[in-house]
Parts: sequence; structure tokens; C-alpha cells
Amino acid sequence: MAVLNAIVHFMSTYIFNQPFILLGLVAMLGLIVQKKPIQDVITGSFKTGIGYLILSQGTSLLAGIVLPIATILNKVIGVQATTTGMGTDAFTSSWASTIAIIMVVGFFVNLLLARFTKFKYVYLTAHQTYYIIFVYLAIFIEVVPTPNKSLLIALGGILTGLYCTLSPALVQPFMRKVTGSNDLAYGHTTSFGVIVGSLVGNAFKGKKDESSEDLKIPESLNFLKDITVSTAIVMTLLYVICVALAGPAWIEANISGGQAAFMYAITQGVKFGVGITIVLTGVSMMIAEITTAFKGISEKIVPNAIPALDCPVVFNYAPTAVMLGFLSCLATVIVCVVVFGAVGLYALTPPVITTFFGGGPAGVFGNSTGGWRGAILAGIVAGLLMSFGQFLTVSALPTTIADFARWSNDFDYSVFPIFFKQIVSLIF
Repeated sequence: MAVLNAIVHFMSTYIFNQPFILLGLVAMLGLIVQKKPIQDVITGSFKTGIGYLILSQGTSLLAGIVLPIATILNKVIGVQATTTGMGTDAFTSSWASTIAIIMVVGFFVNLLLARFTKFKYVYLTAHQTYYIIFVYLAIFIEVVPTPNKSLLIALGGILTGLYCTLSPALVQPFMRKVTGSNDLAYGHTTSFGVIVGSLVGNAFKGKKDESSEDLKIPESLNFLKDITVSTAIVMTLLYVICVALAGPAWIEANISGGQAAFMYAITQGVKFGVGITIVLTGVSMMIAEITTAFKGISEKIVPNAIPALDCPVVFNYAPTAVMLGFLSCLATVIVCVVVFGAVGLYALTPPVITTFFGGGPAGVFGNSTGGWRGAILAGIVAGLLMSFGQFLTVSALPTTIADFARWSNDFDYSVFPIFFKQIVSLIF
């Protein structure tokens, strides 16, 4: 047992909790089985890992930029949000090792299902696997506070493997409309949202050729077609408006660390353009390397295997749609904050990070079926799913991680936990 625990600890610490290593090893394996020269194996493995690190640096920068907007909006709108339960840190300290074991078991179940069933998707977004286990484990603990850990690990591993196999499979028909090929799959916990985004985009299927990327604008505004420039301008305007509404003095005292409020707004907006550029650069490098390397795995180990990758993998296909989805999603959440508060339903916390990494991809998928109009509608529906999802999920987690559910609202663990809780209650 000690040896097994050591192996699991090593795999979770040095592989599954380090996605760049996991992806690098996958690339290495794929290149080795193709009998590539050693220099190609080394180059491909490192460039895959480096591409992911570039991507993750960009996403971290973007997350750090959009997160303060939620605090500013809470100030502007006057939301006073409280949560109960042990909280994320305490829950993590109690259950981190169990989550790690479930992740490892789930990965191998995913590989087995991809090898022996018609669902050929290998889920490589390990950090998202962690979060979905984290939330559904908390739901289980709400119902069964002291479960049998062996049973929990076995059941959790099987369910995780099924999710990692079937989630990309369900998205793939819509993913093909985005990418135009079957080379990549979508491996992220916003899967339900992008499926819904594609479906609601069909409301404008007659206009699907009017893509967000082909919007006609005056020649004098052609610079807006540059995604770095346009995102920087949009986020700068958003920040300036938020600063003006919250009050410069409050921003300087609570958000900017004493930096002049409007200078802070401009800096944050421009940094957003930097973050987007970094993300797109990392995505391009990672895709170029992993698709080449994965041919070896799909030919020799898991026939016809398709890698399921993180949500920014779709950003390059319609970067303008990302912004349309994000902004329409954020606007919808803000409206829901006001409406929920007015009717006394719930003190909704704007999950601004999720509105970007959930609403943005939904916009891309909506654009693929309904053009720029579909992108906007997909973002609106995504905002509704996040808002009602947060309300339902926070209420389902009163003794564990309600605080986490307030800021992290990926569709796959925001829409369904309340129903999962009812199922667990019936069985246990």
C-alpha cells in the first residue's frame, strides 16, 4: 500500500498537477512510437510543454485582470454576499489526496474507454479534471459526510473517466463546425455551455455566413480587426467605466494599490491585449506540436485517438467572437445581479473570470452556427446559465465549498450539481 501511495503521489504531484509535463510526456510518447529521430522527440516534447506554459501564463494574466472587475461591480451594485460551510481551503486540506487518486484512476479509465470503445477522446486538461472532481466530491460529502474512501475512489474514478470520455464526444459535432476538422476535441468543464451556445446560435442559422471575423467596418477603423488592439481598447473602456462608477478614491484605496485610478484602468486594459496575444501564441505552438505527436498515439496505442484540450484552443478560430461572447455574457450576469437583488431571490456574485473563459468559448461556438448574432446570443444564454447555476450550486453546498461556487461557475459543475445531489440522496 505504501508503494502504491508513493506512485499515486508522484503521478499527481509531478504529472497531473503539472499539465505542461503531462502534455510534454504525451507528445514524447507519440513521437517515440512514430520512431522519430531523437532531436525531433526532444524538440516536439519541449515545444508542446512550452506552448502550454505560454498559454497558461496568458490565461493567468487574463484571470488576474478580469478578477478585480467582480470586486468593483460588487461595490457598484452593492452586493453583500455571504457563504456558509468549511470553505475551499479547509475542504482541500481534508480531501486533496482523495481527489488526486480519483484523478489518476479517472485518467486510466479514460484511456481504457478511448482504447476499447468508439469514443476516442483522451482528456488532457488535467487541472479542469481536478475542479470537476472537487465540486462533485463536495456535493457527495454534503449527503454522505463520512463515506467509505475505497468505494468513493472507485466510484469517483469511474465517473471521472466517463466524463473525460463522453464530454468531448458530445461537443465534437459542434467542435468540427468551429475547427473544420476532426483533429482536436474540446476538453474543458464549460462543455455544456458551448453545446448550448451552438444550439442557440442556430436561431440565426440563415446568417451563419456573417461571421464575427468578417464584420464590415469603415476603413478608418480597420485597426479593430487586430485582436490585440481591439481587446485592449474594449477592456480599457470597460475598466474606465467601472472605475468611474465605483469612484477613483475607492479604487485607489482598495484595488489599485494607490496607483492613480484611471491610469490603473488603462494599464489593465492594455495588459488584457497582452494576455490575449500570449494565449493565442501559446495555443498555436501547442496545437502545432501536439497534433503532430498525437498521430503516433492514434496509430499505435489508442487507434484514432483525438486529444481533448483546454478551452483557449478555440480562440484562434474566432477571436472577435470570444469578445462578443464574453461581453454579452458579462452584461447578462450584471442584469441578473440587479434583477435577483430586486426580487430578493439571491445575492449573485458576478463570476467575471468565468464569463470570459465560459462566455468567450460559447461565443465562438455560437458564431459557428449563427454568425456574430449567434455569438452574442450564446453569450447571453451563457450568462443566464452561470447566474442561475451559481444560485442553485451555492444552495447545494451549504456545509462545504459554497465560497468556491460563488466565483467559479463553469457550466459542467454549475448547472448540474443540484441534480447530482438529489440522485446521491436517493441512492445513499
